[in-house]
Amino acid sequence: MLKTLKKRLFVRSCREVSRLISDRHERPLGWHERLIVRAHLAVCGTCTRYEKQVEFLSRAMGRWRNYGDEP
Repeated sequence: MLKTLKKRLFVRSCREVSRLISDRHERPLGWHERLIVRAHLAVCGTCTRYEKQVEFLSRAMGRWRNYGDEP
């Protein structure tokens, strides 16, 4: 029973976690969602790389968005 509960609470597919990683840039994640992402990233190298790519693109788009504002 406890093993099933842990699995339902923390084990998510890469598809679900990648959606949460992307959503994090649109809205604040709840504590449970943050915990799911953190636990998944601890064991999944693919999603860790995806998170780094999303962060890179977010920073690049932020700089591009501000590019026209510079005198």
